[in-house]
Amino acid sequence: MRTIKLMSILAVVIVLITSQSCKNGFLEGVNDNPNSPSEVTPRVLLPGAEGNLAYALGGDLGRYTALMTQYVTGASRQFSSYNSYVFTEEDFNNLWNNLYAATMKNYFTIIQIEEASPGNYSIYDGIARILMAYTIGLSTDVWGDIPYDEAFLGNEQLHAPYNTQEEVYNRIQSLLDVAIDEMSNDPGDDFDVPDANDFIYGGDAASWISLAHALKARFYIHLINVDPGYAQMALDEINAGGPIADAEYPFNSAGPGPWYQYIEQRDDIAYDGSCLQLMQTRDDPRYGVYVDVNGDYWGPGYLGPFFSADNSPVWLMTEFERKFIEAEARFRTGDAAGAQTAFTEAIQASMDFYGVDGAAYIAANGTLNAGTELEQIMTEKWIANFLNAESWVDMRRTGFPALTSNVPGIPIPTRFVYPTNERLYNSNATNAESDMYSPKLWWLP
Repeated sequence: MRTIKLMSILAVVIVLITSQSCKNGFLEGVNDNPNSPSEVTPRVLLPGAEGNLAYALGGDLGRYTALMTQYVTGASRQFSSYNSYVFTEEDFNNLWNNLYAATMKNYFTIIQIEEASPGNYSIYDGIARILMAYTIGLSTDVWGDIPYDEAFLGNEQLHAPYNTQEEVYNRIQSLLDVAIDEMSNDPGDDFDVPDANDFIYGGDAASWISLAHALKARFYIHLINVDPGYAQMALDEINAGGPIADAEYPFNSAGPGPWYQYIEQRDDIAYDGSCLQLMQTRDDPRYGVYVDVNGDYWGPGYLGPFFSADNSPVWLMTEFERKFIEAEARFRTGDAAGAQTAFTEAIQASMDFYGVDGAAYIAANGTLNAGTELEQIMTEKWIANFLNAESWVDMRRTGFPALTSNVPGIPIPTRFVYPTNERLYNSNATNAESDMYSPKLWWLP
């Protein structure tokens, strides 16, 4: 069924994903021929936007952050420089353009369409708001201040001003709140309800609502250094939403996933680093999933086919991540017993996700010890969330795992550089003069 869905709109997805290779800047991509609600429909916009988000998450964003979190090691050519934290503005142009021009612009247009004819596309609108929140969350967590409020107005605003990161976080929660309300109280008179056009949940509103609550918890827990009270707010969302179905975007041989394409075309990363080394010392059963030990797919030592096959999906969020958020939130709110239960359940959910027996591992590593609870929770979450950009957020905000920089005397970067085209063409890009450490992100300790 999933293959049929992919093939049915493959042309749309390929065209949109190909936009990553373009060197156009944000303003060029957003303002040339802006989408008009009278010319497009959500069923056309949603699948391509989902594909672009997944490709960015598993592509440049995932690879760059995997270096910071030492999931992988840059072995040669360009990634050898990246491994020493040598990045330039040019390295981020494609990612920025994909997130704005090929992804968020389409979510914005879907929202406009529903606002123009309320009730016709309310499920699409809810999905678009959730994925917009997800995408601006990814963007602000690597760049800090970003354009949002006036970023998609076409020729009405050629130089979009930047919102502060605090403002963006407020927009994230507002988008998710509206989506939850709309999808929970949908009058059922939608002109067009997504099914095959939604690759992630097939248009199932209940699954999207649960994901929205989990994302609210994710973004609240990010702000723990701003205000410790956000831990309780995260826990409230965990309780309100309940378990989630793992949110994944499927790829297949006709439209291969980003890690497959990267290994096939570039292959300058070594699948070794602090995470995998720790897993070996702990005899972690997931190691043989993460790494192709026997060489059954690409060769011995390559990324395992769970992540690197042509039909490997990209995961936006998993149930085990939600349980790790719960474990942290319960620990921070003083519920030691609840933190222990959620911690054990999170590790078990991860083992189930990867299809391995975790009983021995949990017996050896699944008990929280007084004084090291946060380090244990974040380290286990880091291992479970292999290759996920969320791990870089966790590492920067908590200090765990406490990794040693690849370059003596140079700290692990704490942000991305704003891309060249923003500095050159957006006169309101007030913070475009940036490096890998400044300006400092709002939620950093």
